[in-house]
Amino acid sequence: MAQESLTAGQAAARRLLQALRGGVSGGRFPHGLLVLCPDNRFAEALCRQAAALWCTGREDAGRLAGAVDYQELGETPPRIDRIRSILEELKKRPFQGGGRCVYIRNAHTMSEIVQDVLLKTLEEPPAGTLFLLSGNENGLLPTIRSRCARFFYPAPTAEERAGLLRQAGASPQEAEQYARWGGISERALRLYQSQDYRTLRQEAQGLLCRLLIGELPLENLSAIAKEGEEAATFMLSLARDILLYKQGLPPAENPEQTQEIRRLGDRLTNRQATWLIGALTDCLGRLSTNASAQATFTSLFTQIAEEIA
Repeated sequence: MAQESLTAGQAAARRLLQALRGGVSGGRFPHGLLVLCPDNRFAEALCRQAAALWCTGREDAGRLAGAVDYQELGETPPRIDRIRSILEELKKRPFQGGGRCVYIRNAHTMSEIVQDVLLKTLEEPPAGTLFLLSGNENGLLPTIRSRCARFFYPAPTAEERAGLLRQAGASPQEAEQYARWGGISERALRLYQSQDYRTLRQEAQGLLCRLLIGELPLENLSAIAKEGEEAATFMLSLARDILLYKQGLPPAENPEQTQEIRRLGDRLTNRQATWLIGALTDCLGRLSTNASAQATFTSLFTQIAEEIA
């Protein structure tokens, strides 16, 4: 029988679950685990598999619905009273006599006060308790990060993202298209499900195209300002494909715009294409701190116009 072919992410996930399985049976495994992946949906799926294995002995995440020793947070930033309540419960004996697990999605959204409360338990965890965290480690205190083992889950392939889209009802053609456009599964799913979101992508990339041919469309900023980070991400996607063209490579995320990418790439030097990616990355960083989208894009557009001129 031919050996099963695994993606880098699947192989890494298998290694983690095997290590965890050994920890369950042998009593040896880090009490805190930070799962990091460019695609949060895949990190969350792996964390639930790990939690199910820890609490129930099987990797079936569906078993967590009936696992009373499992807690999951992160739909909204965890409140301090909720964290304290959970940590107090951990001082009691497990209901089912097995392992207990607390999974915090979007752990970077925890306030510093909440992280400080959690830190005390991470330093001296109750026996048989596993803390799982996923999200952006840059939002976590160094003391929290130092108490957790890091696990890096490689970015999923476009085909893995397409598989999620097919499960959501997309046709094979739609799945392939939105998997490329989105870059990550959450964005790909949203593109498939929302015409408004597809319009945002079109408008954001259209504004960047106008900038790169010498226009300064400041009057159109309001169309993209409401979803500033997403708009900037779509612009960055196009800029990356322009740089790929400059390097003699085909577009990775916007193949349907090959002709436009060539036209824009021919107008830019390699230095300008690289600079553009840096400027858009800086823009995303400012937007992630809740800076005014209108002001941030105004500054960005002005910088691009000056650079291109």
